[in-house]
Amino acid sequence: MQKKPRDVVVVRVSEQGDREDENFHSPNAQLARAKSWSEDQGNRVVDAFEEIDVSGKLPLAKRPGLLKAIEMVEAGEADHIVVAYFDRLVRSLKVQLEVIERVEHAGGEIYAIDHGRLTNGTAATRMSNNMMGAAFQYYAEVTGEKVAAAQERVVARGVLPNSRISPGYVRGEDGVLVVERPKARIVVQAFKRRDRGASLVEIQALLAENGIERSISGVASMLRSRMYLGEIHFGELHNTRAHEPIINDRALFERVQRRTVSRGRQAKSERLLARLGVLRCGTCGSRMVINSYSGNYRCGDTSANPCQRRAAVKADRVEEMVLDAVRAYSATADAHGRASRKQQIREADEAIERANACLDETIRQLGELGLLGRPASQETLEKLTNALDDAHTARARLGDRGESDVIGPDDIDKLPEPAKRLAAWRRLITDTIESVTVAPAMTADGRHSRRWDPRRIDIRFLGQHP
Repeated sequence: MQKKPRDVVVVRVSEQGDREDENFHSPNAQLARAKSWSEDQGNRVVDAFEEIDVSGKLPLAKRPGLLKAIEMVEAGEADHIVVAYFDRLVRSLKVQLEVIERVEHAGGEIYAIDHGRLTNGTAATRMSNNMMGAAFQYYAEVTGEKVAAAQERVVARGVLPNSRISPGYVRGEDGVLVVERPKARIVVQAFKRRDRGASLVEIQALLAENGIERSISGVASMLRSRMYLGEIHFGELHNTRAHEPIINDRALFERVQRRTVSRGRQAKSERLLARLGVLRCGTCGSRMVINSYSGNYRCGDTSANPCQRRAAVKADRVEEMVLDAVRAYSATADAHGRASRKQQIREADEAIERANACLDETIRQLGELGLLGRPASQETLEKLTNALDDAHTARARLGDRGESDVIGPDDIDKLPEPAKRLAAWRRLITDTIESVTVAPAMTADGRHSRRWDPRRIDIRFLGQHP
């Protein structure tokens, strides 16, 4: 019995929003039409990929659904790619040629229900497809140019082209942002408290008490918003005098940007490695936190996709290993050429610059693509914000002095007061250790184990190989 051809459907909507006009091809309508066509042809649909809020002008690398469909054909898992309408496939002639070439090279076929088979098989079909593709690309470029010109005009006039308005502002009748005085006073208060060292959790509570609900990452994003300086930045469009600023003290704004990030007030702990930031989960890389009840350090991951194999280790044992390692390392520090504190500070400052640049560039790219509001984008920005937080924390650990005044293990042991000994050991650890990575305790057959194995502890020193 002859097998039915296998179809994979691609559905694309460039910008869904609330559109319901007659020219809007909803995802459900596209999918239903494609499935009905496949059934009429005697084929079977083996998979379908939706691309929502994805432009047809994007390169193939940024078309996740279409790329997966092509890879299925190349892997022999599908025979045809089916789209309900030609312009749902691509709006770029260059990408169109690439898609057809890859699919036909793999022995597959592409069908646009409103046009027929898309192929480069003959000169006539190639010319027809190229003309259609060029027409769709022209339409997309003309539309894009009109939108870009309109956006340039409104930004120059001081109008924000999207709806992401920071708390403290409302849109005026002419579209320009207007200060909402009661909330603006709370925003100023939030900046001043942050400048004095308040944590993001405390700022979040302040905002909530005054009717401004924000997640922790939302609070961090709010405190970075240059909208409060009276500026609008939209892709490559900028207006630094767009509206009345809420934060008139630019020095205050810049100090808040440089603040070491603290996500909340943490209880004091007498454990040696607590809150130093050097102890890391070997599975996800998150900082490990102390559990006062069990006496264990454990993975402190709190992300939306939690760590699947959380590492944990007895505090006494890992602390003893770290102390022994630091004693041995300190005895040969000169021979190893330990990085000076000046070098460490310079490297920490460069790490902050890189993390800042990465975050800013990601925000710019997502803004240009109109994807800033997507959940996946927010999760990406939260990860980059956390990386920036870690960079600031590492820098803060080094202080502002150029050279280290840290004393060695022998001198630390001579200190009479326990609190001073603890503080001195912590300073020496942060001065010498880059990370202590703890792998999950597992048996040979992949089950969790309670057996102590020092081989799962990886201690790395600053400027040194493990």
